[in-house]
Parts: sequence; structure tokens; C-alpha cells
Amino acid sequence: MTTTETRNRDIIGQTYKKMIEEVFSIFRQACIAEDTCKDLVQEVFIKMLGLDVIIEEQVKALTVTIAYQKRTDYLRHRAYINKVKNDSLWKMEQSYTNTDAEVSDILQAEMKVIRRMAEQDARIYRMTRFEAKSAGEIVLETGLTKRAVEARLYRARNEVRAQVRKVAGL
Repeated sequence: MTTTETRNRDIIGQTYKKMIEEVFSIFRQACIAEDTCKDLVQEVFIKMLGLDVIIEEQVKALTVTIAYQKRTDYLRHRAYINKVKNDSLWKMEQSYTNTDAEVSDILQAEMKVIRRMAEQDARIYRMTRFEAKSAGEIVLETGLTKRAVEARLYRARNEVRAQVRKVAGL
């Protein structure tokens, strides 16, 4: 190590001891977490160690300047990360909104088909779809045979599927 490098390290070491709290406060003013503040303070002095020429009278001003630059870089980076996060959340929210609209369209198409069905078929379909009743429960309520209930459900579901496919563009 040359005498210039040794001299520079000594100056930076002395500056570190004198200015650590001041540099910390530069980062704290921006409401940066303590651990991150410590990392940024360390980065300031590491950057100074990489300098070839240090003028002793200007070290304090140089330290403060580097600290403010580091703070600005850190805050810009954080703002960018937040923007990317918010944009992706907005896109995700938008996709849910589109899905909700599609579900609404499908439900409207389903209801339209149900209104056009024969009354008994519509009743059986609604009992299965919206009341979650089994074919056995429907048999007990309607007095139809199980085979008749299943046949009506089969026809009703096919009608609904066909209409929903048209609405969904499938």
C-alpha cells in the first residue's frame, strides 16, 4: 500500500468517526429503515475508499454529497419498485374486474335460458344449480321418477351450456 492510499484511509477513517451520525441522519430524514440506513452509510464510506485523490479540506462536503446521492438513488429505486408493484396489482385487479364482468354475462345468459325452458325443467334446473339439491331430493319434492329428473336435468344443462358457449365465445 502506498503512502497516498494509507493517508486516504486515515482521512476516511477519521471522517467516519466524526460524521457517522450526520450521515445516518441524512438517511433517517427520508424515513429509511435503520438496517438499510446502516447499509447506506457503509456504502458511502466504501465509495470514498475507492477514490484516488482526496483533499482533506473537502472530505466533509464530499461525504455529505455522496450520502445525498445514495439517498436519492435509494428512494428512486424504491419508487420504481412500488410503481412496478402497483402496476402489476392494477393489472391483476383489472383481470379480476374483467372476469367479474364475464361471470355476470354468463349468469345473465344462463338466466335467459332458464326463463325460456319449460316450467318443470326450469324448476328442476334451479333446484340443482342454485339450491344444491340432489336428484333424489328433487324426486321427493316433484313426485317425478329419478330417471325423469335426470333426463330433464340433462336437457336443461345442455341448453344452458350451448347458450353460455355462445356468450363466452367458445
